[in-house]
Amino acid sequence: MTTTHARRIDGAAPSGFYAGAVLTVDLTFGTTSVAPLNLQWAEQYIGGKGLLLRYLWDLVPTNVAPWSPDNPIVLMTGPLAGTGACTGSRLVVGCKSPVTGVLNDSYVGGSFAPELKFAGYDAVVITGQSPSPVVVTIKDDVVALVPGEDYWGMVTSEIEAALRADFDKRAKVLSIGPAGESQIPWACISTDQYHKAGRGGHGALMGRKKLKAVAVRGTGSVKVGDARAFLSHLLDLQTQFMDGNLWLTEEGTAILVDPINGGGVMPTRNWSSGSFAGADRINSAAFTAVRTGRRACSQCSMACRQWHQVPGVAGEGPEYETIALCGPNCGVGDIPALMKFNAECDEWGLDTMSMGVVLGLAMDLTEKGIHDYGVRFGELDSYVKVPGLVARREGIGADLALGARALAASHGHPELAMEVKNLELPGYDPRGSYGMSLAYATSDRGACHMRSYTVGAEVLSGTMPPDSLEGKAALVVYKQNYTSLYYSGIWCGNFGLSIEAVGGLLERVWGRAFSETDLLEIGERIWNLGRLFNVREAAEPDTTPAMTVEPAYAFKEGVAAGRSIGADVFEAALQEVYALRDWDAAGVPSEAKLVELGIDVRL
Repeated sequence: MTTTHARRIDGAAPSGFYAGAVLTVDLTFGTTSVAPLNLQWAEQYIGGKGLLLRYLWDLVPTNVAPWSPDNPIVLMTGPLAGTGACTGSRLVVGCKSPVTGVLNDSYVGGSFAPELKFAGYDAVVITGQSPSPVVVTIKDDVVALVPGEDYWGMVTSEIEAALRADFDKRAKVLSIGPAGESQIPWACISTDQYHKAGRGGHGALMGRKKLKAVAVRGTGSVKVGDARAFLSHLLDLQTQFMDGNLWLTEEGTAILVDPINGGGVMPTRNWSSGSFAGADRINSAAFTAVRTGRRACSQCSMACRQWHQVPGVAGEGPEYETIALCGPNCGVGDIPALMKFNAECDEWGLDTMSMGVVLGLAMDLTEKGIHDYGVRFGELDSYVKVPGLVARREGIGADLALGARALAASHGHPELAMEVKNLELPGYDPRGSYGMSLAYATSDRGACHMRSYTVGAEVLSGTMPPDSLEGKAALVVYKQNYTSLYYSGIWCGNFGLSIEAVGGLLERVWGRAFSETDLLEIGERIWNLGRLFNVREAAEPDTTPAMTVEPAYAFKEGVAAGRSIGADVFEAALQEVYALRDWDAAGVPSEAKLVELGIDVRL
């Protein structure tokens, strides 16, 4: 079915920064519609994460089953997408996670978000469930639902190439691979092949909806008011912040391997150690030796996407999280094997973070004699075959597709699964960075390092002791508020804009000044709205894995040897977070806090 809409809604946006329109695609009935962007919400929540959460509150029926057709997927841009603002052209994908049962917002770079803006839309809301595979195509005001049977089964590079050939050679494509079709819990959404909205199972939900891909081609533009002044402002920011980001351009996130390993924070052999003896074989220097180029996301000058090539495989990355969780956590210190594993995950459409944790667990179960999955730490031949087996649910892949929590529990060893709210941990062990236990426990989407990266203070800069929770509650709260604001931009976390710089850019959007207090209040409003959503959806309690707090699991060697947070100390710090936020002992925001922040929804 093809429908033509008015591409822009006159008078809907305060300036050209917003397109002013939200496209809704109903897969059940095969219909599409366009509505004005809610400008009151945009002013309160900016865009990206904040505006996504406000829309999800209304769009997601209370306590809806996560796999239900009534659980929507929302694609949301930020106000600076398509403007030339460095890293501002990222996209956030949101839903009620089929993995955690709570909020899921996952971010992806590449070029899809600005193209959507050029087509005239700030967001796309995808509802319902198609009876058969389908592809959505968007070309300015023309939106179509195209039969997708011929595309079903394609890996991510194939579907992108096919849609550019069949729809538009300049189209930007958001798609799932076979892992999404199989509804693997950690199936991700892919764009520009190497960019992934990876966490929480968006790809699996797309697969359940029978939606293979969304392809967009836009021929419009984004207006920024006084273009000369705006571009001058961007140049100033470029000059101000690029010097501090040259490490990204030169080395990428692989630069983290040495300090994280040296700090005893590196997940190793299913989290049994915080240090990996072979780290020098997979660190930045090792990857730089096989680098052949660099790439950048749309409107980003950092070009931190390192292109590596070894015999038999070439591609972007792997990034630090993949290196850590698919490398040391699986006992692997071999660049060609890591690159092959990463490439397989990219093509099948699997989140490498969860994949590395689950595979490390399977190796541990094998080596402990609990169950033989035929995979062992450091054995490369079996290792590189696992992503395909999981994506197809074949052989050991059928068991591994359960995810870490269910896999460990099925063998009577739930303590071996490193997860929070059923989302596998990122590549930082809290025994080497105590603040990460609070960050993981209180994250709004389950285990996540991007909401509050205490590793920066505890390990990278060393401004706070890594083996204490003193002062960490306040640090976690501040960072959660700030990142909520930041990801409403949506700026890349690697760019590291100051709060003053964020305020200056938002002043361009809204034509008024923002103080630091104003900005942090926006972030706090967004964080509390997310918390309220999770309370409404009966989120699991905020916890951290037993391994991270109980003395019996303290490391026996390395920098972090003997460290143990202790359950009582962790619980006290957790309650300190709640008190600082004016939440009750169960983590529910007070009425006074909701009124103070101007949040207009209630349980």
